[in-house]
Order: sequence, then C-alpha cells, then structure tokens
Amino acid sequence: MRPVRLTLQAFGPYANREVIDFRSAVEAGLFGIYGRTGSGKSTIFGGMTFALFGKASKQEQDPASLRSDHAAADLTTEVEFVFDVGERRFVVVRQPDQMRPKQRGEGETKSAHEAHLFEATGLALDEITAQKRGKIIAEKKVRDVDAAVTDILGYGPEQFRQIVLLPQGRFEKFLTAKTNDRVTILRDLFDVSLYQALMADLKEKAAEAERQVREERAVCAGRLKAEGFESTDALLEGINAAQTTVQERSVFEADTKKQALAAETAFRSAEAVEAKFVASEQAHAKLTVLTSRKAEFAAIADRMKQAARARLIVDVEEQLAAVRKDVKDADTKLAEVTEAQSQARQKVKDAVESLTVEEARAPELEAARKHKDDLERYGEVLQAASASAEAVEATLEAQRMAHAAFEKSKERLDQLRKTRIERASALKTARNTESRRGELTRAHTQLLAQKKAAEDYEKAETAVVSAKAALEKENATSAEALKYETEVRAAYVTAEQALAAAQALHLATKLESDAPCPVCGSTDHPSPATGDIENAGRDQAFRDARDRLEKVERAARQVSEKLAGQKATFEARKEYLSSLEQPTGTLPALLENVRQTEADLGALGPSVNLDEAEAALDALDKQIADLETETERLRSEADKCRNAATEARAARDGKLEAVPNSLRTPSALTSALEEASRTLNALVDAKDEAEALVKAAREAALSAAAALKGSEESVSACKVRLEKAEKAFHTRLSEQGLTEELYQSLKPAIAMIDSDSESVKAFEIQLNEAQGAAKAAASAIGDLTRPDIPVLKEVHQAAAAALTKSTEERIAASNRVDQLEKLRKSLEETMRKLDEAEAESGPLRKIAALANGDNPLNLKLETYAIGAMFDRVLEAANLRLGPMTSSRYQLERDTEGGRGSRGLGIQVFDVHTGKSRGTDTLSGGETFIAALALALGLADVVESASGKVRLDTIFIDEGFGSLDTENGSGTLEQVLNVLNSLVRQSRAVGLISHVPLVKEAIPNGFYVRKGLTGSVVEERGVI
Repeated sequence: MRPVRLTLQAFGPYANREVIDFRSAVEAGLFGIYGRTGSGKSTIFGGMTFALFGKASKQEQDPASLRSDHAAADLTTEVEFVFDVGERRFVVVRQPDQMRPKQRGEGETKSAHEAHLFEATGLALDEITAQKRGKIIAEKKVRDVDAAVTDILGYGPEQFRQIVLLPQGRFEKFLTAKTNDRVTILRDLFDVSLYQALMADLKEKAAEAERQVREERAVCAGRLKAEGFESTDALLEGINAAQTTVQERSVFEADTKKQALAAETAFRSAEAVEAKFVASEQAHAKLTVLTSRKAEFAAIADRMKQAARARLIVDVEEQLAAVRKDVKDADTKLAEVTEAQSQARQKVKDAVESLTVEEARAPELEAARKHKDDLERYGEVLQAASASAEAVEATLEAQRMAHAAFEKSKERLDQLRKTRIERASALKTARNTESRRGELTRAHTQLLAQKKAAEDYEKAETAVVSAKAALEKENATSAEALKYETEVRAAYVTAEQALAAAQALHLATKLESDAPCPVCGSTDHPSPATGDIENAGRDQAFRDARDRLEKVERAARQVSEKLAGQKATFEARKEYLSSLEQPTGTLPALLENVRQTEADLGALGPSVNLDEAEAALDALDKQIADLETETERLRSEADKCRNAATEARAARDGKLEAVPNSLRTPSALTSALEEASRTLNALVDAKDEAEALVKAAREAALSAAAALKGSEESVSACKVRLEKAEKAFHTRLSEQGLTEELYQSLKPAIAMIDSDSESVKAFEIQLNEAQGAAKAAASAIGDLTRPDIPVLKEVHQAAAAALTKSTEERIAASNRVDQLEKLRKSLEETMRKLDEAEAESGPLRKIAALANGDNPLNLKLETYAIGAMFDRVLEAANLRLGPMTSSRYQLERDTEGGRGSRGLGIQVFDVHTGKSRGTDTLSGGETFIAALALALGLADVVESASGKVRLDTIFIDEGFGSLDTENGSGTLEQVLNVLNSLVRQSRAVGLISHVPLVKEAIPNGFYVRKGLTGSVVEERGVI
C-alpha cells in the first residue's frame, strides 16, 4: 500500500479541512512528520487507519471520539484517503458516528457511520474530487467496505498496526509477542490454509474411522444386550440352553397330542348319539305342525272344484267384453264425426267472410299497380342520368378513402402518443426498479456471506461439543487403563521377587564351604538362602506376569495414542471455533432474511436494459414527429376530395329534380320497386287464396256430412250385437248353476287351480313322510341314554388348547435357536470386518496425531510451516539488525520452549558473549532497533511470499529518542543508514521523531503546527 493523499476534515486536532499530499514525500523515500507534542502527528496515521478499517490507530480508542472539538457544529467529520496498491488506485471515504444539528428545529441528531470505496485507476490525483472519485466498489454499508479493503490489502487492522503502522510506544509488541499472538499474525500474512486443511482433514478422517469402528462395536454390543447377553460366550451358552428347551418342548408336545386325540374321539361319539335324539325331536315337531294344517288344505280343495266350473264361462264373458268395447268405440267415433261436421260448416262461413274482405280491397290493388308504374318511370330517368351518378360516386369514393386514410393516420398518431406516455412511465419505473435491484443484490450478497458464517459457526460449535464429549470419555478409559497397568506391574514385581528368591534358594543348595560363590565369588557363605520346594514353578509365573505386563503396556499405549488424537481433535475444533467471528444474528433469522430478499428480487421481475429503453423512446419520438407531418398532409387531401364530391353531387341533382330525393340512387329505386311489386303481388295472392279457401271449405263440409251418416249406421249395428252377447253370457251362468256375483268372486281362484292342486298333493306327501320319519327316529333311539355334550365339549376344547400351546412353545423355542444362530454368525462376520478396519486405520490415526501436535516437539503441522516462513523473516531481519548494531546482535528462533509454544519463540544471540538470551533483556534502544529490524524483515518476506500483500510504505511512530548519539550520531546514524538503504530498495518509510538529528538528516516530510483553534499541516522539503 502506498499513500497518495489524505484529507482530514473536523478530525482530531484538525478543526477545518487539511489535505496532505504524500507524492513528494513517498518519492523521496524517507520522510518525517514533525511537530510539538500533542500537535496531531500520530493523528495523521490515525486518519489512515480509520479511513481504511473504520478503527482508530490506538486499539482502545473509540472511533466516535475522533471528531474535532474545535470544528464548527455544521462541519461534518470526514476522512478521504487516496492510496495505490500496485498499478491500481483506490479512494476510500468515511464518516464516523457523530452528532449534527437538526435541519428543522433545535437540537442535534445522530449520523451513523458511513463508508464508501471507489477504484480510481487511470485518474490523476487532481482529477479526483468529491463529485468524481471513480467506480464504486462498495458504499454506505461499513461491513462491505471493510471486507473489500481487507481483500485489496491482504491484511486487516491488527496486522496493519503490527507491520505497517508501528504506533508510539508499542511498535516492539510484535518482537515480544507471545507465540500464539505471533502465530495469529503470521497465519493471516502467510497462506497456510493448505496445512490447516490437511490437519483438519487428517483429524476428521482419523476421528471418522475411529468413530465408525466404535459405533459398530457399540451396535454389536447393543444387539447382544438386546437379546439378554453380555458377551459372545454367553450367547453360545444361550444357544445350547435354547436347543435343550426345544427337545423338552417336543416331548411335552407328543404327550399333549395323545390326550387331545382321546378327548376328540369321545366328543365325536357323543355328538353322534346326540344327533339321533335331536332328529327324533325334530321329526315329531314337524308331524305336529302338518297335522294342524289338514283343515286348511281341505278348504283349498273345495275352492278348487268351484273355480273349475267358473272357468267354463270365461270365453263367453270375453266375447261380451269385446262387443261392449265396439259399442263404446262407435259412440266415440259418432261424436268425433259430429264435431267435424260442425267445424266444416264454420270454416265455410269464415272463408266466405275472408273473400268478402279481399274483394273490398280492390281500390288498394289499383293504387299498388299505379305506384309500380311510377317507379318504373323513375328508373328510366335514373338511367338517363347514370353518367352524372357515376361521377358523383367516384368523387364520393375518393372522399371516403381520403377521410379513412386521415382517420387511420390520426388514430395511429394518438396510439403512438399514448404508447410514448406509457413507455416514459415504464422507463421511470424501470429506473427505480433497477436501483432497487442493485440495493437488494448487494444486500443479498451480504446476507449470503452472513448465512455462510452463521452455518460455519454453528457446525464448529457442534463439533467442539462432540469432541469434548469424546475426549471426556477417552479420559475415563485412559484412567482405567493406567489403573489396570499399575496393578499388573505390581503383580509383575511380585513375580520377579519370587523368582529371584527361588533362584537364590537353588544357588544356596549348590554352595560348598571354602568354594567360591558363583554370583559374588566369595568363599564365605554366612547367610545362605533357605526355603521350601513350593518355590518351584515361579519362573513360569514370572514369564506369565511379564507377558501380561507387556500386553497391558501395549494396550495402555494404544489408549494413550487414542487420547492424544481426541485431545488434538478437541483443540483443533476449539481453535477453529475461536477463529470464527460470532454471527450477529441467528441462522433462522438470516435464512428468513435471505428468503425475503430473494422473494423481493423475484418480485422485481426480469432485468430491464435502460439504454435500450431510452433509445426506443427516442426512436418513438422521431416516429411521432414524422407521423404528425403525414397526418397534416392527409387532412388537406381529405378536404380537397370533399369539395370535388360536393360539385359533382350538385350537377347530378339538377337532372334528378323529377325523382324524389329518397329514390335517386339505383339501389334505393330498386329496393322501392321490389317493395311495390311485393305489395301488389301480396294483394293479388290474398284474393286468390280467399277464393281457394271458400272452395276447399265447401268440399270439406260435404265430406263431413257423409261421414256422419256412416257413423250413425255403425252404432246401430254394434248395439244389436251387444244384446246377443249378453243373452249368451246369462245362459251359460244358468247352465253352471252360478250367479254373476259368485262367478266374479271365483275369477281370482281360476288362475290358482293348478297351483292349489300342486299344494294339496305336496301336503299329502309331506304328511305321509313325516309320519314315517317320526316312527323311524323313535326306533333308532331304542335304549340309548342321552350324553352330556357341554361337559365332553369342554374337555375336548381344553385338550386341544393344551396341544396348541405346547406346539407354539416348541415352535418358539426352535425360532429362538435359529435367531440366536443368525445373530452369532452375523456378529462373527461383523467383528472380523471391524478388526480389519481398525488395523487399516491405524496408520491414518497415527499420522493425524503427529500432524496435530502429538509428537516429541509438540508442534502442529501448521506451526511447523509457519516456523519455516519465520526463519526467512529472521534472516531478512538480521540483514537490517547487523548494520544497525555493528554486527553485535542476531535474532534466532527459540525451539526449546514449553509445550504448545515451541517453534516461534525469539531470542537474541550476542556476539560479545557468544550466548543467546531473551529479547526482554535488551535495553530500550536495543529493543527498538530489534523490533524495527524484525518489522522490516517481515515486510520483505510477506511481500515476496504473497502476490497480493504489498508493503510499499512503513510508518514508524517515535522510538528514536532511545538511541544513543556518539559524536552527534552513534546508533542513530546506523539506523538511519539502514533506513536509507531500505529506501534505495523501493520502499518508503515515514518517521515521527522529535530528535534534532533526525530532523536534520531527514528534511523531507511534513510539520504539524499547533494553534489555539486547531492544528495545520505544512509540507517540508530539502533545505
């Protein structure tokens, strides 16, 4: 980053507007900022920090306190910073939270923090004004501007304070920072995300492999527990017990089956005897019922005989009914014919009256003939004037066409004007919509980033909780393993002592007086070991104890490795969680905001090309102007055609004075002539029709009279036939000895003669059969005793239920054996696969533990990678430190720190003593020099290692007063020489100092002059 121009308004001690142009100072390379204490030198750096990151240069300072106490109430506090990064130029403008006077009324209102970021690449500095700052990158929303600036620079405010802007009294903080703080700074400056991802991936995969095996083993244990077993050995015992139960259930089932068969045989026999008693009871009951119905069927037989006599009269009665119907039909026909004759006479009368009316219209007929003749004469006149009429029609047609063209053009013009208004309104709406779309799009992008951060934070929290639970569980397992190892080790020591005693006893039995001891070589044996033969065999006990101890130690190591992996997982997840920024809102709320924003964007519809819409509106304006000219031309043409038509019509009307106006067109005359012809023809046709109706009515009256006479003769003949049929019917009744009333009552029985006959015969057969069945049933019972069916049935059902239960128990026992066998085979296969999986994942878990700090140096892979980069930083720092300390001091890494802090410690090698010591042992001036060298070295390495981070300018606030001056310069001269060499390497350095020699040595820069109403900045040059 290279400063170009800083503008401070109502900021800190600067009450008005101060513009600081850095171009000359940066071009000189080494420049200073001088002034009295409290004049506002450090505020210049504070303005840069606030412009870039929205924060003060002092971390503890509130940005709201940056407003000048000397500024006018209506002057807004604002900072504008123009800076270059590589070949690109940017402008950032900020206004902090501040109180300002209300526009209406009295009092103050609060203005919120605002920020704007522009890219001004290609613009000269003089071209950049408040109205022209370049292309907008982000505006108003502070968080968007902060993120964009951090992305452009490649570092944030904390790194800016540590390696770019070294604040007064604290620029050596990086030198003495704790390893964890230094790791945080270097992690952001050097891209070690690959190592972080590798560590996390290895840890996650190792944990996943271990979790899968653990969960699968838990599932197996759960399956065993669900079946009531604590181990596979207990499962095998359960299978044997289940097989024994199957055998016992089979024997019991056979016994209950015999008992059930005997009970069923006794019950079936009793059912057969009971059936005979029941059949006898049913036969006697049926016979009783049939005997009671004898009188009923005797009455049916008597009715059947009388119905047979009545059936002989049916044919005569049918003939009588037919004759009666013929008489009725003849009477009906006579009435119809009489009515028809009356109607015919009325029609004759009506037709004669209609004819009289038509004959009275003779004068009307004559007038119609005369009107038709006049119309034919008018036609001859029109024929003579046809030439004039054609001319009139031609001019009228031209007039109509011209008027139609004018109206069409006018309508098109009105439509275009209406379209123009609509499009102008639509364009205005589209501009508002696109503006709103831009706002929503930026809000949507920010919400998506917030949602992603909230999701990552929630996942990280869940992962920490899970890792903590796993770690606690593994701690408990490790404690148990250690306790068991202690117990086994104690047993091993006991076995070893017992073995030693046994070996001593064996050697004591071989000792001889004056003979040397095979152990110590002494010939004096004052206290040889004693004991019993029971010590024999302790060698084997010792070997067993040793083998058991080795096995337990291996298991303890495995548990320890696993515990280390869990610790590494927990620490990594905690570290990752702490590196995340806690979301400002809940995830559901953010999701709802994203959904609402997307809905708002969708509601805006498709995007509109405003340039195309404006171009279309301009084209429409031109089209309207052209059409207005054309419409005016068509108006003139229509007026000319109307005048020509008027002249032609006047010439034609002079020839047609004898013809009524309404009949001067061929079409009107033809229509009138057709109407006159229709009227005349209608009168003639009406008279002819009246005459025809009179003739037809008279003929119909004659036919009706003839039909009436024939109908009267038919009625007389039918009445004669009726008398004969009635006489024959009464004669037949007398022959059968029946009255007409009795005959009519017997008619329903005639249809039932056959069915009654069948019923009587069937009853007689049923009665005979019932008598025989009752007799046979009584004979079948004989001397039998009726059994107690309910008791026998209960015994049978109990035996059957017992058989069913024993069968179900035997099947259940068999199913239990099959179920346990399947479980055993399944568990054997699963445990085999789990052992293989656990063996396969062992190397992965070991590598993951090593990468995450479980190694002799307690170094994580990320810290190791950062340490490699830090070596380069120290090498670059020593290139500065040597010349500034007359080659006395060199910075080196301290790799012997405590747990978790190895690799990034710093110590100083003193050539005078030949020893290394801590940086806290340096004097104030030496600390300043070492920190300055480290900062410069860090800048070199960061810039060379990252294509994104550029540290073109470094600012140093005070510290030179701690340097000694020998013959007017001393150490200060050495430091300034190093800084001058740095400038020669294309990096600018800005200094704040009150040391006179610094002012003399570095005249370029600025002088801050403090006054009663605020400070002002003056540019200094080479004197």
